[in-house]
Amino acid sequence: SAGGAAADASAADAALTRSTGGAVAWRPVPSFAINLDLAPEQRYVGVATRFNSSIWRFYDKLFAHDAALTNALYAMVDKRGPEPDSVMRGEIEGIVATTRLPAKFVQGVQALYELQTLMVPVVNGSSRQDPLPRRYRALESWPLRGPGCTGIVATNTADGTVVHARNMDLAPVKLFAPLVYEGVFTRNGSVVFRAEMVAGYVSLLTGYRPGASGYVVERNTRYPAHKGGNREMLDNLLEGVPLSGWTLRRMIESISTYDEAQAKVQSAHFVATEYVVMSGVRRGHIIARDPASVAHLSTLGPSAYVIVTNFDYWWHDVREYLDPTGGHLGLPRRVAAQRILNASLNTGLALTPGLLNATIS
Repeated sequence: SAGGAAADASAADAALTRSTGGAVAWRPVPSFAINLDLAPEQRYVGVATRFNSSIWRFYDKLFAHDAALTNALYAMVDKRGPEPDSVMRGEIEGIVATTRLPAKFVQGVQALYELQTLMVPVVNGSSRQDPLPRRYRALESWPLRGPGCTGIVATNTADGTVVHARNMDLAPVKLFAPLVYEGVFTRNGSVVFRAEMVAGYVSLLTGYRPGASGYVVERNTRYPAHKGGNREMLDNLLEGVPLSGWTLRRMIESISTYDEAQAKVQSAHFVATEYVVMSGVRRGHIIARDPASVAHLSTLGPSAYVIVTNFDYWWHDVREYLDPTGGHLGLPRRVAAQRILNASLNTGLALTPGLLNATIS
């Protein structure tokens, strides 16, 4: 309708106005070199020293005084055993030695993205998700909250380039924001990849592998769409399946091309349901993962952009409409973002980096 089009255009104008400054403007974060030639135990000494007080504040506010939660987390770590990759074990040990935090906490919190899938207690529709065994049930009150993640990959019609925009769903913001930094991972003096990192966490959240066939990879929480999904995730954790973010971290270290990386994302065994958003030279994909298979694939090209938040909207996931972060209940973030993107396209605007930043802000 004309009224709807005007409202969408107004939303686009407001988004562009917001992007020029104010509370939603970009904030620079510190950058640290992570030397992959060092022993794993030494790689994060500088980061852990710089962020030590913020990491301790995070632990103290969310975990130290919650005996039920920490007991459940430590029980999970005990059952899981040491991480299967010796490199990951070494990096965790280095953080523990530098910060003097409990070793089981540092290992356990590496599963933060997997455990965040417990946040929504229902599957698509009205069925409640399966409860965890009593020993681990306190993990259902996992304090790292969302949802809030949005990933957009778009073709900028002004020059044909691909633009990738994302924001994070990690909260409480006051505790997470002081932990965020850019990691510049080097080997033999050259940059291998850059990553958005959280101090104390060694896996990948968002990463950029430069090169002619390079790529960007992003992780988004995806809540289980079937009854039994919570238990499947927990069983994978307890059985020692490599954490999904660590699989992606090792991938971006060793794989330099988009095609090989996409194949890895689609074939690797994951611990939990998850979205992996990828972009490269004139291409992009959203890969909705189940632990053992690909549930859905969206490809940039037929449309000017692909988008995902935390819900399978292509299968009409009604839980999306209970998320208030689009402005109010009944207005999902994804719908609010698409109104801006579609209005911009309808008025002839290119999907530039500035417009996408405005959209996710």
